Amino acid sequence: MKKLLLFFIIFSFFSYLSIAQFSFNSVWVLAGENAPAWFTDGSEVEIGDPSFAASERGIVYSTYSGHVYVSSRHAEDTDGDEVIDTPEPHVYVLDPTTGEAPAFGVSQLLTQGITSADANYGGGYPLNNIATTPDGSIFACNMTLASGPPIVINDYELIKAFRVYRWDWEQGVPAMIIDYDEGGYRLGDKFTVTGDWATEAYIYAVPGESTKILRWKVTAGVVDDAPTIITMQDIASAGTSATVAPVPGKSDWIYVSGKGFMPTLFNTDGANLTQVAITMDNIPSSLIAGRIIEFGGKQYMGMFSGDQSAFVFEISKHGENVTDVDIIGFTPTFGTKYDNAWGEGAVEFGVIDDSLRIFICAPTNGIASYEIRGLDILASVEREITDEYSVSVYPNPATDFARVRFTLPQDANGPVSVKLFDLSGKFIAIIADKAVPGEQEISINTSHLPSGTYIYQLVYGNKVNKGKLIIK
Repeated sequence: MKKLLLFFIIFSFFSYLSIAQFSFNSVWVLAGENAPAWFTDGSEVEIGDPSFAASERGIVYSTYSGHVYVSSRHAEDTDGDEVIDTPEPHVYVLDPTTGEAPAFGVSQLLTQGITSADANYGGGYPLNNIATTPDGSIFACNMTLASGPPIVINDYELIKAFRVYRWDWEQGVPAMIIDYDEGGYRLGDKFTVTGDWATEAYIYAVPGESTKILRWKVTAGVVDDAPTIITMQDIASAGTSATVAPVPGKSDWIYVSGKGFMPTLFNTDGANLTQVAITMDNIPSSLIAGRIIEFGGKQYMGMFSGDQSAFVFEISKHGENVTDVDIIGFTPTFGTKYDNAWGEGAVEFGVIDDSLRIFICAPTNGIASYEIRGLDILASVEREITDEYSVSVYPNPATDFARVRFTLPQDANGPVSVKLFDLSGKFIAIIADKAVPGEQEISINTSHLPSGTYIYQLVYGNKVNKGKLIIK
């Protein structure tokens, strides 16, 4: 009884600190009965294991496209007999301000070549987690319980390899870039991609209940044939659903966290540097999926909590220097529509309109976004208003569509986007593309927008060009 009372006092104290200094403002919560229709528990499958037929375990925000992506493997009727039968890969594209499909552009990525009828299918867990890189690439992986060659059962080929796919852009077709059939590892609960695809990148995956990290190096778009296997020193196991979180500004530092394994800092040779010293007794449920972001000159980690929320703390001091005083707090829990007994889920950070957001995905139960308030902002992106790039919109006034035409310098690269606002300043949508030297166009579908006057922003790098668009 005394121990329970002490826990309550300590937890209440830290909750008070969090409320006093920080808060989580709900941007949108699509959970429970309000969850997207594609969130299911697999019970609609008449034959087979429901656990194979549903689950949304991955969520990621792309700084390039300005969109959120959620990976899903919910089942479909693949043979036309009106019976939901086979888990299929899906990646849903969401507007980060609403959680709904974007006003413009695609609502799902193409999965041509990786569905159950294709040679590059990912097996019983076809897509399980998702990642992006700043160059606009989108990655997703399957999950395997024991990586190895395929097994043929009654003329059915069971895929056991760990597979990773890449989309070069939202309209692209996925290419399988990793097909790893060795080791007998559980892989794909989580994975991480860091760097730039066209120059140098790394793909990390941690086998469940092990001390190993598998790391594939990507050089100018070419992935190593075999991973480098890093052994994490001075630990017994990193648990299941282990996640690698690279440290911004430190190319040889990574955090690893998993179920029952608090974030621990290693170098890329596997040396155990230090573990965060947050008191586990003050944590009400299991934590997984640690992700790091740098914001306002400080670094923060977010982790998925098994009660369907996110746990956030500052990690700038690193390792054992990170204690209970660095806790920001927990987002509200959105409860369970379906059982999530394994405590699985994912979190992701994003910076939108100069505020820090955290996105949460709880398998079968829902997704949510919260703005984290009360953080010290030491630095923010200053965008310069310019007329350096010639910009025109036609037709203007527009009815069904408008084209924004502009000219960029000869060294143009990275993303370029058009943001649309109403006259009150309310954000309407973002349309992103890859910047190319010279003249370029971005089309806007305006057919569903009310008549009136809108403000568009052409955003390239830290420069913005503004104009008005009239819709009849």
